[in-house]
Amino acid sequence: MSKSKLRPGDLGAPLSEKEFEELDDFLTSDQTSDETLTIMGLDGYLTALAIGPTTVPPSYWLPRVWGPNEDDAPKFETTDQAQHILGLILRDMNGIITSLEDDPDDFEPVLAFRRIGDREYLDGEAWALGFMEGLMLVRADWQALFDNEQGREWLNPLYLMGSDEILPEEQQLIATAEQREVLTKQIPASVAAIYRFWLPHRQAVHERKLAAAMQRTEPKVGRNDPCPCGSGKKFKKCCGAAAELH
Repeated sequence: MSKSKLRPGDLGAPLSEKEFEELDDFLTSDQTSDETLTIMGLDGYLTALAIGPTTVPPSYWLPRVWGPNEDDAPKFETTDQAQHILGLILRDMNGIITSLEDDPDDFEPVLAFRRIGDREYLDGEAWALGFMEGLMLVRADWQALFDNEQGREWLNPLYLMGSDEILPEEQQLIATAEQREVLTKQIPASVAAIYRFWLPHRQAVHERKLAAAMQRTEPKVGRNDPCPCGSGKKFKKCCGAAAELH
């Protein structure tokens, strides 16, 4: 494993095939718990965070990659190894975001194949479990999608395969490998649709944050400075006086 230091500029670099396999191996190694997400689950988890309405800081979502409890934290051999693996995860997240921004219709989830008899089936159960884990991390923020009839249809394949508890009649919809494969093939279209549903919201939030940042950078007008309205009076004798009255 590489022991190179992680630099901020490195976070924008996509994972190579070798690095992707390295991350896959680590997630299933003896250094992690049985509750740690698989590479498929991680892809679903990060995708939910990437397309949702809320920008969730890594400090909030990273711990859940390893499992629900503090005891699930990985046993890194060194600080350099920890930094390296965390860097791979963050770069994986950025790669998903970039892929969606480039063209959500070309998004390709990391899916598994399951062999039953002499046939191999595409299986998105692990991916959907990760996706729903990411969604439930900020469940309240997704309410508008649950309230939207079409939104519920988009979520349906992810909900059916990725929820811990579903109704008995819903269980019948994922009872066979054939049924799960049909639902799995719906995942890319669902992701693209959900991404577009939340896009205006994410843009509005970004614009509000940008406006707030710009306001914070504007110099504060002193009471004896010329009023910014252009009257030629001192601020305290012009708009400043009005502000004091209110």
